[in-house]
Amino acid sequence: MREWREQWSWAHSTQRRVLEQLNAFFAFAAEEGWIAQSPVNGFRKPKAEARPTLPLSVDEVRRLLRAAAAKPREQALILLLRYSGLAIRDAATLRRDALQPGGELVLRRANSGELVTVALPEEVTLALETAAAGRQEHYFWTGRSQPETAAKFWRGRLHAVARAVGIEGFHPHRLRDTFAAELLLADVSMGDVSTLLGHSSVATTERYYAPWSSARRNRLDRIVREVHQRDPILLGFTPKKPPRTAPAAPGEAGLATPNVPKATRRAHA
Repeated sequence: MREWREQWSWAHSTQRRVLEQLNAFFAFAAEEGWIAQSPVNGFRKPKAEARPTLPLSVDEVRRLLRAAAAKPREQALILLLRYSGLAIRDAATLRRDALQPGGELVLRRANSGELVTVALPEEVTLALETAAAGRQEHYFWTGRSQPETAAKFWRGRLHAVARAVGIEGFHPHRLRDTFAAELLLADVSMGDVSTLLGHSSVATTERYYAPWSSARRNRLDRIVREVHQRDPILLGFTPKKPPRTAPAAPGEAGLATPNVPKATRRAHA
């Protein structure tokens, strides 16, 4: 079992599921007395590698929406992903009754089972209703295929929109990244963003989105500067001012300083 474990090359999520199944099976076998103890006890859990997140710029989101202007369902899905933070599977299989009359979205994430509630802008709710014209239960899904099949279908449609406007490295998850990053840049706490994303632990949110936490950066900057003010080396150190550059001699082309007012030069610098 240990030799087999060392040969696993699957994604960490697949490894985690296989290990959970092995633990459950051998725990049951041990309880029934078939074996003395589980042969997978002590197996190390797969480490989840934090892949860098790549939020879309404002210009890129605008380009996506313009490219999908003639495709109301694609445009509505782009808006939903951007302003709800849902993963593509949850968005592609979204039920119409998940949207409350006041514009609040309420559902449980397929991946974690966590409850997600997020307020959608009116522009998004109107786009969803337009896209769902004639549909009874879901906005983008017939309900007859597997959820992952629906996600794969819409993933391909959105990739086509992104290719049409030349957005490199596009993936629908980048719209979820954009939702999270923009909230953090607006000083929303990591804990609140974690709840809105439906993460089961704030540690997951920190692993992927910590670089965009404006509140955290400002707090760390303040802490470091306060420490600098008490530092004994800095308190007893007086740096020398850099020597002033001598004015260029007449005739030395390209070396003379332009005749710009001091205040203007300082602002430009």
